[in-house]
Amino acid sequence: MTPIQTKIAHRREHLILAEGLGIEICMALGDREGAHRHRREMEALIAAREAALQVEEEQGGSYFAAAGQISAIQADTRRAVRA
Repeated sequence: MTPIQTKIAHRREHLILAEGLGIEICMALGDREGAHRHRREMEALIAAREAALQVEEEQGGSYFAAAGQISAIQADTRRAVRA
């Protein structure tokens, strides 16, 4: 992944976690529609992540290497949020 692709992946992972928190908050407040909205946004971000992996493979890169980098970014993101 290029440096800009890595930054985009980091941002996307933070947004996925934020949408997950949005779901939890809405459910705690009894806001089903809000929770559904956050779920749809989270699913769109996850689909974008999968699309980025497919593009990497189509451009001659290794899907598995890119997926490994994404997994590392996910772990970094979770650690950053917990800190």
